Amino acid sequence: MLTLLENIFTSSLIENPQGKMVSLHSHTSRGQGIFLQGIFDQVKPKKTLEIGMAFGISSLFILEKHREYDHPNKSHIIIEPYPWKGIAEYNFAKAGLFELTDIYYKKSYEILPGLVAENIRIQYAYVDTIKLFDNVMQDIFFIDKMLDVGGVIILDDCGGSWPGIQKAARFLNSLPHYEFLGGYRKSPLTLKRKIALAVTTFAINLVPFKNRFLPGFNLKTNRSLDLEYRCIAFKKKLEDTRSWDWDISF
Repeated sequence: MLTLLENIFTSSLIENPQGKMVSLHSHTSRGQGIFLQGIFDQVKPKKTLEIGMAFGISSLFILEKHREYDHPNKSHIIIEPYPWKGIAEYNFAKAGLFELTDIYYKKSYEILPGLVAENIRIQYAYVDTIKLFDNVMQDIFFIDKMLDVGGVIILDDCGGSWPGIQKAARFLNSLPHYEFLGGYRKSPLTLKRKIALAVTTFAINLVPFKNRFLPGFNLKTNRSLDLEYRCIAFKKKLEDTRSWDWDISF
């Protein structure tokens, strides 16, 4: 891990462009950053995309890997509409990694269609942005158009804490051309939750003809789908060959 990251995590402080140390918040954890690097090593992407930068902690983990693999400048596309006082960019430069970035200071819906039109290809995308289901699904739609087979989409803030993200994870999990690759920090199953899930599952299974009378609902729990992780990586295993009328409940 970068010495800079070690110092940031040890102190819970990050330096701003004025040389002042400010409190760290809203950031990727050390463990999740290592998870992101592990997925990077599995996929070995040459071009990556990140939506949501904040203080740039997750970006530093990804950029460190780009340098390790000796990738060219602008290998990591970042979309972040809010400046966060230039702290991320300052620390990228401090670590000697700024040249590896290609930063767009706009909303993702303003940038992603253009990247698709330019036929930009990526092999790794990390989504840590607005928690609204429709926003995240819009990002996934365009990322899929850019993502090579064998590439990954990684969603942060899953595990049930943010229902919109969890719905997006369930949708990705239902697509025939994607598969679950790995997750970080599985949600703990307390005795109370275990009993509640058991009762809920039992009750659902008692409903007769549920698939016939509830065709638009997937009644499987997040736990039974193994989607209760804080961060989940999905691998694109095929190109999208769904017919125009494909549909599935998720």
